[in-house]
Amino acid sequence: MASSLKQLAVAGSLSLVALGAVAGDPVPVDLTTWSALTLDYAGGQPAGNWVLQAGNTAVKQIVNADPSFYINNLDQTQYSIDGKWKVDGSAGDDDYMGFAFGYQNSSNFYLFDWKAGTQGYVGRTAAEGMTVKKFTGATGNGLADLSIEEFWENQVDFGDMKVLDTNHSATAGWANNVEYAFHLDFDVVPGQFRIVVKQADTVLWDTTLNDSTFVGGQFAFFNNSQQNVLYSSFTQTDGIPTPPPIPAVPEPETYVLMLAGLGALGWVSRRRRR
Repeated sequence: MASSLKQLAVAGSLSLVALGAVAGDPVPVDLTTWSALTLDYAGGQPAGNWVLQAGNTAVKQIVNADPSFYINNLDQTQYSIDGKWKVDGSAGDDDYMGFAFGYQNSSNFYLFDWKAGTQGYVGRTAAEGMTVKKFTGATGNGLADLSIEEFWENQVDFGDMKVLDTNHSATAGWANNVEYAFHLDFDVVPGQFRIVVKQADTVLWDTTLNDSTFVGGQFAFFNNSQQNVLYSSFTQTDGIPTPPPIPAVPEPETYVLMLAGLGALGWVSRRRRR
């Protein structure tokens, strides 16, 4: 057992070196290995179009799309991420941008999203401001488990979506052509995550939540019904690859019981033959 744990620790260390995630050092994020996913619901909007920018450290989602993710494909825990995002141009839209973390699959993850203006859609009302949500679908398929309504709602629990925290007001929305910065600590303190959103040196929201539903997972940029969102200047500090589940090993007492049971079966079998 000690040898297996040592091998696992060495493998984890090698994975961090390969990712450039040396403990304590911010790591520029290369987005070339990330992948796009849109939950393209029937009767909704088109799929997203994520366009890598020069240098491969920024990406822009240019389509007014259904809920769309740009996923890092790294299953990790105990990390911090910093980055910036803004809506380019004056398209006049006022919908959602943000990020997902603890991402297990397309229906199980935490989500931070930010609505620019209060708006009703598909029978639900989205309030202006920031929200932290948790999605827990049964099958792992977001198209089967979730709905446009669950992504749009940000005030009350609805379906497989649970509201964990909010910062809503008539002045809490984002603005066009303004760059915002965010900081995420994910499971740095076990079972806890912290989100900080700033405009320049002004803190707009700083929230710490205790929830251990997902203690590892992937990270993703996110937007919903919002085009021309630019994500840039991302760095990661620390990060531990989440190991696959280890098969359960029977305790010594279990082996004793198993052997005793096999012996008893053999004795019965011999008696029957006689």
